[in-house]
Amino acid sequence: MRPTVMLARLLFGIALAAGIGVGAVRGSPAGTAHSASAPPELIPARVDERVELLSIIFRLADAFEYHQTPGTVPYAREADKHFAPFKNHEAVRLANKLRQDHGLGFDAVARFGLYLKGNPHIEPVVPFDDPRTEMPRCFSAQTAAEFVAALQRFADDSHAFEFMKTHHDLYGRAAQRLAAEVAKRPYREWLTDFFGAAPGAEFCAIVGMLNGGANYGVWTHFPGRPEEIMPVIGAHNFDPEGVPVFGSNDAKTVAHEFCHSYCNPFVDRHADRLLPSADRIFPYRRTLMTRQAYGDPRYMMHEAMVRACTNRFLRAHGTRAEADEQLRDEVRRGFLWTPDLSALLGEFERSRNQYPTFDSFAPRVIQFFDGVAASMDDRMARLPHVKGLSPASGTNDVNPSVSELRIEFDRPMRSGSFAIMGEAGEMPEMPEPGQFRPDLRTFVQPVALRPGKTYVFRLNDLYRPGFVSEEGMPLDELPVTFTTTTP
Repeated sequence: MRPTVMLARLLFGIALAAGIGVGAVRGSPAGTAHSASAPPELIPARVDERVELLSIIFRLADAFEYHQTPGTVPYAREADKHFAPFKNHEAVRLANKLRQDHGLGFDAVARFGLYLKGNPHIEPVVPFDDPRTEMPRCFSAQTAAEFVAALQRFADDSHAFEFMKTHHDLYGRAAQRLAAEVAKRPYREWLTDFFGAAPGAEFCAIVGMLNGGANYGVWTHFPGRPEEIMPVIGAHNFDPEGVPVFGSNDAKTVAHEFCHSYCNPFVDRHADRLLPSADRIFPYRRTLMTRQAYGDPRYMMHEAMVRACTNRFLRAHGTRAEADEQLRDEVRRGFLWTPDLSALLGEFERSRNQYPTFDSFAPRVIQFFDGVAASMDDRMARLPHVKGLSPASGTNDVNPSVSELRIEFDRPMRSGSFAIMGEAGEMPEMPEPGQFRPDLRTFVQPVALRPGKTYVFRLNDLYRPGFVSEEGMPLDELPVTFTTTTP
């Protein structure tokens, strides 16, 4: 029976000691879970109090990745007001120190939360120094224990769990909406077939109420327990009542984050053969990777595998338009090889008799990245480049009477596509749209400049690949700044 037919059996909000959710959830490390049963192929969803607590603390610590939900959203506004008196709490100070000294941020925050027991007593599920766990090891067991003790004092001092209890209904509606969207595509079945899930693995999608557009593929594995695969999907759209809204555009995100639970361990298991190639590739894409918080070759390789696998999911359970757009998006984000890697994984799908498991295909993946490393000069040469810019970036004596920005490319570009991006007040005034000259190598943008002003903007960015070559390759984001003279 199709998941959408059975969906009605899912939609019952339930209160969990770990969080508020819908669907089938076994007793979790955070407390006793009470839920209605759900068909085994459907993936439940919940708001997890452990993740929410850490999200609040890192929001107070001004971690930008946990500060993406604007304060105008009712839930964020209420959280900001309730917890504002605790901005200097020891737990917040320690979170900031751990972020600065040990890199505790992004997905590691959520994953750390899932290795704790929650409301009302916060403590590790297993000892922090137990070598059998796969807990993020950003810091020592002693430091982790000190942080947990501070978390408990913060929860008690701020009445954090009482705050969450008052949002029981909101959490339930948010989880219900995410579960409904996830139920539209067979993620569990595809993941099991494509990667081979661990026996008895449990799946659950977690709503990140304060994550905004940030999403994290996280999982836990405790000794003697089934693996738990629990991506955190950020709430980035809200209805007029302040309830998160999820839609078909989130399908790529959900698939991407589920794939992390398989691709990251795959890369780590074969790191001795994959990372030498990653070390050679990374310098070519360092700027774009660092902007996306993939600050070293291993993180880049995790993402490279996830993005190609996500494309295979979309080709199997999405539309061709979704899959093709996702490939274009990956290329403009710096993963130039994704179309080729996806095609290679298509061969894996067609040859399961020869390659019964994803790991059995590892030699082909290793060979592929060896080839990518050897061909990066050629791949980079396919990207368009700016060979001339007037006014030139970095110029401090631009005459304010200059009336156009002229950009010269090294090859013909697509005539109807361009992107000049920046913050309001920092960009030149552009009284009319720019145009390409007939040779398609020169773009002229009319501007109106003011005297004594510094302009800061960029050509293209990660999300707007306006300048694209005739071949379809995007211009890498290019920052531009210049200053006009004062009469």
